[in-house]
Amino acid sequence: MTTHEEAAEQLRAIRTMMERATIFRALSGEAALMGGAASLAAGWLSDGKHRWQWGSVWLIGLVVVLAFGTWQFFRTARTAKRTMWNHGLKVALRGALPSLIAGGFLGLLFLKYGLKDAEFLAGSLWILHYGLALLAIREFAPKSMAWLGIAFVVTGIAAFASMTFFQAGTPLLAKLGPSGLMAATFGGFHLAYGAAIVTTSRREPAAE
Repeated sequence: MTTHEEAAEQLRAIRTMMERATIFRALSGEAALMGGAASLAAGWLSDGKHRWQWGSVWLIGLVVVLAFGTWQFFRTARTAKRTMWNHGLKVALRGALPSLIAGGFLGLLFLKYGLKDAEFLAGSLWILHYGLALLAIREFAPKSMAWLGIAFVVTGIAAFASMTFFQAGTPLLAKLGPSGLMAATFGGFHLAYGAAIVTTSRREPAAE
């Protein structure tokens, strides 16, 4: 490799690291707190609803959180005077979107065809696949986000297994209900994560 090629490779590596840092500075503690608060509100509003009525509340909450997250990305990119649609963001989306799309689609199928405990099953799938999406981008994220992903994956598997192998689920799930399960995970986990970020003096470095 020539000196010119080595210099170009080093510049590409530096650019990649800068883009990774830009992405996850935008995914701030404030965004996690917003997502947690929206999930708690969706849990309250969806309680007692079924099938599409239940799912529509959570979809509206998702739209609100996505809008806030997009604004966060735009604000961060503008402050750093960098393009929002950069290479690092594209790579992160390619890692996260397959799990998000698959889980979202399967959950909606459960709601559409009105299977028994459809709301529990849909929620469990959404929790599980969201965790998988977080783990898929762990190389771009703070180490704490990988632990957040693990928490979602473990909870999603446990909830789904409970509804699959126990006729009425576990007493804890029965007490929570599908809205309570979603609020405890998407609400509680995100609020805890966001609080930890905003009360920490410095952000964690991206995982190597």
